[in-house]
Amino acid sequence: MDRNPESSWNPRVPADITPSDFERLVRDWLARCGQGDSQQMTTEHLGRVEGSGGEYEIDVLAKLSVFDGAELVILVECKHQARPVERKEALALDAKLRDVSAHKGMLFSTSGFQKGALEYAAAHGIATVTVIRGEWTYETRVAGPGPVKPPPWVKHDIYAGLRLVATEDGISSSLVEMNRVDSLVEWLESGAE
Repeated sequence: MDRNPESSWNPRVPADITPSDFERLVRDWLARCGQGDSQQMTTEHLGRVEGSGGEYEIDVLAKLSVFDGAELVILVECKHQARPVERKEALALDAKLRDVSAHKGMLFSTSGFQKGALEYAAAHGIATVTVIRGEWTYETRVAGPGPVKPPPWVKHDIYAGLRLVATEDGISSSLVEMNRVDSLVEWLESGAE
């Protein structure tokens, strides 16, 4: 991945995806998370929720049914912008979560996250995922400058995600692809981060 020199966990150039395709990709990843026997995930692109502050349009509204009928509401914001997500955007999602009494929140970005946003999100149980070009998941050792494109026989999704978590030791990441949503499932099943 061509990394941002100021924040190496972020891409230098945002993923080249339309805002609507970006939101649908996230919706599809989340839909794959609820394919277990005891749970079911429903997702809605541009869902609406009501809170004491009024009605909100959410990029992806997800509802996870567990334990024979209990329902968890997940608000998902997709930030399609040229700069990394700032702390104030994590604060805004956290405020919406409280206002509508949602259970969990997720921020997806095409440009990554500032460290303050990652730290706030980790402290408040909000998942953070950067969407990247799938070819960036291919790594090899090279003798020479620049990243190497994967050979044509290497199969990868067009887009992938990196779930980022601020830790005491820095930033940890785990891969998200259409057939590999386990890090999202782990987060959904957790009480926090």
